[in-house]
Amino acid sequence: MEELAIFGGTPVRNRPYPAWPTADAHERAWLEKVLAGNRWFAGARGDDPESLGALFGHRFAEFVGVRFGFPVTNGSVSLEVALRALGVGPGDEVIVPAYTFISTATSVLMVGAVPVFADIDPKNYCLDPIDCERKITARTRAMIPVHLGGQMADMEALRALAQHHGLSIIEDSAQAIGAAWAGRRSGSWGDLSSFSFQSNKTITSGEGGLVATDDETLAEKVIAYRAFGRLKSAGQKTAGRSSELMSQHLSGNHRLSEWQSAVLLGQLEKFPEQDAKRQKNAAFLTRRLAQVPGAEHVRCDALGSKHAYYYYLVRYDPVHFAGARPDLLARALAAEGVPFLPSDNVPIYRHPVFEPDQLQGTVLSPTLEHYRRAVDLRDPGCPAAETACRCTLILRHQVLLAEQVDMDDIVEALGKVQAHAGELERLQGGANTHDRSAHAHVL
Repeated sequence: MEELAIFGGTPVRNRPYPAWPTADAHERAWLEKVLAGNRWFAGARGDDPESLGALFGHRFAEFVGVRFGFPVTNGSVSLEVALRALGVGPGDEVIVPAYTFISTATSVLMVGAVPVFADIDPKNYCLDPIDCERKITARTRAMIPVHLGGQMADMEALRALAQHHGLSIIEDSAQAIGAAWAGRRSGSWGDLSSFSFQSNKTITSGEGGLVATDDETLAEKVIAYRAFGRLKSAGQKTAGRSSELMSQHLSGNHRLSEWQSAVLLGQLEKFPEQDAKRQKNAAFLTRRLAQVPGAEHVRCDALGSKHAYYYYLVRYDPVHFAGARPDLLARALAAEGVPFLPSDNVPIYRHPVFEPDQLQGTVLSPTLEHYRRAVDLRDPGCPAAETACRCTLILRHQVLLAEQVDMDDIVEALGKVQAHAGELERLQGGANTHDRSAHAHVL
């Protein structure tokens, strides 16, 4: 087999994979409605019934299979709003997976509670119900399972665990639009769920998020915490002001603009066709991947389950790839024309932001002391997450929007790099631990 492209050989392919994000007449038609009208925001509480924000929230909730959907400014804020709606705050603990984007845990600190890191199930890279139960204490109020890359966590097991211990569930569905477990879609299992529409997501408006729920009482709290803590109290006025403009709770402004809601309505219209293509190409790629020894797709199927394919995760056995690190393999594969990304090189608790000294002066002293007692960063007890960081490669969803023949190039590039993996040690000297700006989990 000829020389690797990273060392001057001919790459497997020169054609680019599909770009993302993309827009067409769907988004333009909705944006024209905003431009032609005089409604450029969704109202004082962000829920004016005539607004496109309310329309998108309703349509997305229908898509998920719940009663209520409330657009917000981003997927990190949606987690914070959900936590506040549940009343989570100082003195509480929330269990989060160790292998995810940092917002899953920082959102807990932002409301004054403490994130407790639990390990992932190596079969699906999602929150492990067994380790989750080990991490429950008298202070645990909630858990936030993350449907990583579009693979849903075992929600039947996690719901049973939550019900047994009297805990709430917030689904972090940022990466799982359209996923399903046991016939129910992502976002319909928890007390509340959080979605992201950041630029990389399969439905996007550049930035944006959404909180979904089936609970009417929680829905009203979400609306309030989305917009200045304004609770609805119909028919009452205070000091001459409408009750809807009176703020009862401390909160910021997290309303989504009509411009972004317009784009999201167009994106939602196109999603079923794009999703079907991802599903078809992912199934083909998984069959072909069996030809590469020591490489497998990270997926755990259950009856009625569906992967959303925000990421196509490949776990590899380092023994079959000469012990090469994910960042070096990703560099070599990218040179062959296949845009693999390395997994995060550390679990989220290794980020400096979670070091107690770094949190000094940022969180309240009682919260910091609680955090020091609850979390042992020297040994958080998450070996599966640590291992995943050393043997995982990632393809973003837009690669699956190419044609079937383009999936063959992925397998060919993997085989070529595997055959020459021992040569990648030549890159070690000039390759520091990979740049976190290139992390697949970014936003």
